Amino acid sequence: MLALVITLVIYTGIVNFYMLYGKWMIAAFQLEVIAEQYDELRSANPNAPLPNGFNIQTFTSYNALPELLREHFTPDDIEPGELFYLNTDKYADRKAPENPIFLVFPHTLKDGKQILLLQTYHARDEDSIYFKRLRKLAFLTIPFAIGVVVIFAYFLWLIGKRLTQPSEKLQGWAKTLSTKNLHEPVPDFGFTELNDVASELHQSLVRVDKFVTREHEFLRQASHELRTPVTIVSGNVELLDKTPLNEIQVRLAARIKRANRNMQQLIETLLWLGREAAPNGHHEKIDYPSFVREAIVDLAYLTDGKNLSCEFNTDDDSGEITASSAALMIVVSNLIRNAFEHTPKGQVTVTLKANKLIVENNLMTCAGDCIRDQGEGIGLHLVRRICNRCNWTCETTILSSGGMRATFTLSAA
Repeated sequence: MLALVITLVIYTGIVNFYMLYGKWMIAAFQLEVIAEQYDELRSANPNAPLPNGFNIQTFTSYNALPELLREHFTPDDIEPGELFYLNTDKYADRKAPENPIFLVFPHTLKDGKQILLLQTYHARDEDSIYFKRLRKLAFLTIPFAIGVVVIFAYFLWLIGKRLTQPSEKLQGWAKTLSTKNLHEPVPDFGFTELNDVASELHQSLVRVDKFVTREHEFLRQASHELRTPVTIVSGNVELLDKTPLNEIQVRLAARIKRANRNMQQLIETLLWLGREAAPNGHHEKIDYPSFVREAIVDLAYLTDGKNLSCEFNTDDDSGEITASSAALMIVVSNLIRNAFEHTPKGQVTVTLKANKLIVENNLMTCAGDCIRDQGEGIGLHLVRRICNRCNWTCETTILSSGGMRATFTLSAA
């Protein structure tokens, strides 16, 4: 549209220029016709008077021209058959009726003599019919240009509508495209390019749907195949607990029981994260300090045989929260487990401040400034995934003692 407006403005300027140029061409043509008619008339009557009338005068020599005209041009400035134009306003201090416009047309007669036809325009001539019609014709270019702009704008709107409707149709179809209507044929959008885009989009969604279907099938089967042996092991461990065992067998059974419980928790976490729905679960009210304390007690077996102590601190602002118990259990247990497993000797500090849980392990095996990346492992990786799905946050910082500080923030319910 901008290019169209610029083109029309240029076109209007050119039209006005050629209209003014055409005015002088008409004047030159008029004077040339008068000169030729006089030449024909003179052939029949050598004493025919020179053509004079209205604003046209005829002279036989340069010196007979008006003095004001001769002040600004010489005989060398004119050529036979060429119109000479002079606007005396350019040489005057102010515009006045006495500053006319001169049009000089030299013409050579058949007998070799030269005549000078002079046409003079004054300021008062602007009110003449000739100039009124000329100005009226010039002003007609403005509504003409506006009309052309309106017509072109209308056609551009039609073309834009013709082009945008298929795109909007494609956009609307893409928004409604789902696994439920993948079997329906791809609509025709009127353009080969848009049809290709729609076809590629449809095929991509078909491939994604097949992949998701395979994943769901895998999760369904894995849920059964993985839980079954874990349940069998749990049942047999309970039977062992009811069987008289010696001290060594009791320790072995306890290790099997803890390993099985860890495996069960890991399987539930992986299957939970593999589901399409966000693992928020059922929200319930939880006594946060007691919840964390129970997790520390359940994982205390990881400190057996280590010179490791655990300190739990809580403030008065910590109390009851509303969250998914299962998701919170996985996050809290994995943070504490990660601290216990990566601390062969030292202290683990668990601090609860309102909805913020800080788990920090300080290593006694690293003297001085010792920054060592412990790695995140699968535990912290699962914690981050659950936090992303539940809109929680978990930040980790490597300590100078070689340990790590994990800060878990529970978002408001």
